[in-house]
Amino acid sequence: MNIPFADSALFNYVRYRARGEPIQSLESLRLPAIRRALVVLTTGMGDAILSTPVLPALRRAMPQAELRMFCRRAWTPLFRADADLNGVIPYHGKYRRFFGTLRKLRAFSPELAVVLHGNDPDILPLCYLAGSRHMVRIPTAGTRYGFLLSNLSRDADRATVPGWHYIENRLRILDTLGVPPASGVPRIHLDEPTRHRVAARLSADLGGRPYWVLHVYAADAYKVWPPARARQLLERALSRLPRFSTVLTGGAGDRKRLEQLSAGMSGVHNYAGTLDLAETGALLAGAACVVAPDTGVAHLAAAVGATVIGLYAPTHASLIGPRAGARAVTVIQKSQTCTPCVEKRCPYTPDNCMNQVAVDEVYDALARVLH
Repeated sequence: MNIPFADSALFNYVRYRARGEPIQSLESLRLPAIRRALVVLTTGMGDAILSTPVLPALRRAMPQAELRMFCRRAWTPLFRADADLNGVIPYHGKYRRFFGTLRKLRAFSPELAVVLHGNDPDILPLCYLAGSRHMVRIPTAGTRYGFLLSNLSRDADRATVPGWHYIENRLRILDTLGVPPASGVPRIHLDEPTRHRVAARLSADLGGRPYWVLHVYAADAYKVWPPARARQLLERALSRLPRFSTVLTGGAGDRKRLEQLSAGMSGVHNYAGTLDLAETGALLAGAACVVAPDTGVAHLAAAVGATVIGLYAPTHASLIGPRAGARAVTVIQKSQTCTPCVEKRCPYTPDNCMNQVAVDEVYDALARVLH
């Protein structure tokens, strides 16, 4: 939400405040003395999930601290059962419920803010006005609020490292804080009531049959595997893998078009828009396999231990693909057909580079998992 003059007014006010109450240096930070710390992840769901390897490392470094997550409201169910967190504060979007959010943050009064992935222009000011006097972020460049960053003078933190996977770039914040390295495998904790609730619904709907999940749509249309091909995959799986039911996942806005995509198919269950994200995680955790393009759902599936088949072309799995622990991740990667890729402005969607992903190769990968 854009409010005329809000950016300038906020910047001028915070800059004025910071002259009298400046941010403290990184050298003055003593993690064992921190009582309240805020972890900030206010962008996409995939960003949030891929950043979770940082959490246990922060908890080990600050066992005495109350550690809370500040993330988009829709993502909060994913972190309510996280053993390394003491709570979650929802972010409603740029300037939405700004003062209500600030009141909640002030009530917590974090001494340290670890900004793993946050929005400009409001996130750094919110953390500062909530009481944080130690704040770290990578990259330190690219924000007019650099004067609010304790690690501003650290040259290594100016930018992310090209060619590194997203997770490795997020883990760099641990070095900034002087925290030992952590495992690079994301994880999401699901509580037992959520697991039981979803299992009961699946049992009623599927009659106890095993199932695999197809996630068709992405927030960015240029990442979507053409729906006509998704339907062909469904038809082939129904005819050749009759032992398995198929579950379609998505948001509420996807439900109608998924109904159209699967019209006339028995054994396909459309769960789009009927589950929150923790329930979606439980659904994915129980699946024999999850097929998805470059979406947060692919990362969620890997983080809850599902076997994942990821479909990639305009983006590179080597930089942003899902990672799993014990279960396997199969990546079908095609090359970009345009240089440079114009991403969200792609004029060829849906017949873009994702059209290179053949039904045969996706089905073959699925069949290898399910047989």
